[in-house]
Amino acid sequence: MNTLSRVLATTLLALIACGTLAAAQPPRVELRGVTIEGIDTGDGGGAAFLGIPFAAPPVGPRRWTAPSPWQSATTHIDATRFAPGCLQDERMVGWYRDLVRAFDGDPASVPAPQFSEDCLYLNVWRPGASQAPLPVLVWIHGGSNKGGWSSEPNYAGKRLAREGVVVVSIAYRLGVFGFMSLPGLPEANFALQDQIAALRWVRQNIGAFGGDPSRVTVAGESSGANNIAYLLASPAARGLFHRAIMESGASVLNDRGNREEALSRGRSLATALGVSAGPSSLEALRAIDGKRLLAAAAPVYAGHFFDPVVDGVTVTEPLPQAAAKGHLAPVPLLIGTNADEWRMYLEQPLDEAGWLRKHAPGREDAVRAALAGETDPARRLDRLETARNFTCNSLRLAGAVARDGQAAYVYHFSRVREGIGGERLRAYHGAEIPYVFGTHDAWLPTDAKDRALSATMTGYWSRFARSGNPDGPASAAWPRWSPDAGMALQLGDTVASIKHPELSLCAALVTDSSRT
Repeated sequence: MNTLSRVLATTLLALIACGTLAAAQPPRVELRGVTIEGIDTGDGGGAAFLGIPFAAPPVGPRRWTAPSPWQSATTHIDATRFAPGCLQDERMVGWYRDLVRAFDGDPASVPAPQFSEDCLYLNVWRPGASQAPLPVLVWIHGGSNKGGWSSEPNYAGKRLAREGVVVVSIAYRLGVFGFMSLPGLPEANFALQDQIAALRWVRQNIGAFGGDPSRVTVAGESSGANNIAYLLASPAARGLFHRAIMESGASVLNDRGNREEALSRGRSLATALGVSAGPSSLEALRAIDGKRLLAAAAPVYAGHFFDPVVDGVTVTEPLPQAAAKGHLAPVPLLIGTNADEWRMYLEQPLDEAGWLRKHAPGREDAVRAALAGETDPARRLDRLETARNFTCNSLRLAGAVARDGQAAYVYHFSRVREGIGGERLRAYHGAEIPYVFGTHDAWLPTDAKDRALSATMTGYWSRFARSGNPDGPASAAWPRWSPDAGMALQLGDTVASIKHPELSLCAALVTDSSRT
């Protein structure tokens, strides 16, 4: 052996002895005799554990039952790839591709993932070189409760985890699989039960990943945020989380979930599938192939909101009533909406007069006065729909939390991306998500302002997960919400405390009978 060979061999032995090469081994976590093997995120010791089962597959006789505990048949879990998303059509894939087109990107860059009824899995990201235990943020994806998946690119937790947070994204049954109502079923909100099962898994196991089970924040957008509103009101979820973040949600305060309507549609679906009512109907429906069931449900549930309904198990009273009576979980809330939520959904021809007759009868003049100075017809209707579906209900929910003595923090997201996509969609529904996670798609024009705002928002969100207060010494002060003061944080080209810009519009739109 020559001198160079001896030096290399000695160096190699030294590296092995000090553990430098051992660090190249994949990250592993031990849970009750099961080894979970993840991937190194290349982030200074950060790791991701993907596709971890948190409940038994809800298939066959388990379809439309509460999630059952997962039983390991092995001592090793390969957590290096995402699990399939919950069974759905390609509506959300189309939504993403339309969004890419709006920014003049290539829609083929959005591949369709695999979907399956066997889908109750979660993903965990943890930072490197951190001192455990760390706060935990559990992400509940959106998609109208009939689409979406936990592994969407914008939900990758690597960047957010750098802020000293363990990030978890979870799956839950969707559409007719998650919200079926039938006379033979004593319960209905299986999707909420999945979310509760995932939170129980977090409480029991997140310590092994460096997380603190006493500091769990649930966070979600759109229907994910709506589900969090119900988790706030659900006795079954009490104590499983300690703070809540709701992005572009609270539309369920319009009280769309109706048990009788859901039962009627469930019966119609059974009829469409040739299953007659009776003791064996559930067994027959559970035996039907999932894709056939999904296809048959499409016309039966056309125009239907898959919102939770009062079933006496997970939901014990209507959400507006729970908020009005102070029955929400006593936890701090961070909540907000985007300036142009509805712009991408506007239909031609624009009919403001018809909208006012339908949604603000007798208050047309007051609503028009609140829109004074807004000359763009599309912007006017966008603001009306955004206020009715998102903003006003978010302020109502923040007011209910504040009235009950908890801290509530309200934001107004107004950042518009540069280029043609920003011109077309402005601060659209879902626009804030890449800023929160620091995941700016290649087709999204991202400049220094976007990167700075993203760093600011990940800081606010992680501090809220850490302490229930988003404020930090290097950021603009975020005032606690008070309905009287109406102060919120603007997240846009500037970050500053402002009087919420839609207070007068919400005052004109929201009737006394619908206030909390």
